Amino acid sequence: MIMILDFEKKNVGTNVNKVRKILKEWLVPPGIWNLGLMLKRKITQVPRHSPEQKMLLDETRQLKDKHKGQRCFILGAGPSVLKQDLTKIKDEMVISVSNTFVHKDYAVIKSAYHVTPHLLFGHGRYYSNEEFSIWLKDMEKKTFDAEMFFHIKDKKIFESNNLFSNRNVHWVDYSPWEGEFDAPIDPGSIPHIWSVSELAISLAVYMGFEKIYLLGIDHDWFNGITHFYNLAKENKLVAHKSSMDVEKLVDAEFQMRRHAEIFHKYKYLYSINNNIFNANADPNHYLDVFPKVNYESLFI
Repeated sequence: MIMILDFEKKNVGTNVNKVRKILKEWLVPPGIWNLGLMLKRKITQVPRHSPEQKMLLDETRQLKDKHKGQRCFILGAGPSVLKQDLTKIKDEMVISVSNTFVHKDYAVIKSAYHVTPHLLFGHGRYYSNEEFSIWLKDMEKKTFDAEMFFHIKDKKIFESNNLFSNRNVHWVDYSPWEGEFDAPIDPGSIPHIWSVSELAISLAVYMGFEKIYLLGIDHDWFNGITHFYNLAKENKLVAHKSSMDVEKLVDAEFQMRRHAEIFHKYKYLYSINNNIFNANADPNHYLDVFPKVNYESLFI
């Protein structure tokens, strides 16, 4: 799935920004303006949760440093994984994301954790509840006993469809992020994401993995929204897609802004422990935020 934000009201937003600029420069003293921004940030960065939601998020917080000293592989759905022998990570701690469970070797890998982006909030315009249900039922069947990470505000989807009732499910929530590097990682207040890879890496850092290796996180969206299951020859591969043509809803500017914000988030995550490595199969891969390592060398 791809994160799409609603830019249909961008003209309105532009006019509002112009008014704010006039107010800031001519009418409001700088000290009061900055104080207002600080208060707004404090308020908006604290998600409001019901007692039940607080309890569930506190349970997820118990994963703090659970895997300290271990290494893990985060498996993305980029086409580069078709150039790698993923059976090499069958005995490793693997965090898979979104549609990766349709990979032909997933049954061999059997990831320990599986992560999805927020569904209703991030993709509710592009997928019906029925489409969500079909996709999640397929995911439930094919992810074996992987522990799942879902957004707390999607919980009603699972309750109404009796999904993952016998699985270990962890809940997360997001909060606004101004790009600062001193923000702590908290499952109940993850800096808002553009890509599910950001969430997976954040959780890997939170769980204390000593080394984190990235596979199939290609970010090659300028070439079209492609994944390994778009290009693989296996007819058995199935990935549920939106009935809408999502690619037509984005343009080059959108992709550039999204890439810039994701890569900045990656720099923040890398700065915490300097322990994230790019094991992508493509030698020309332009994700230069993390040190590049040779995938095969990790198993010698």
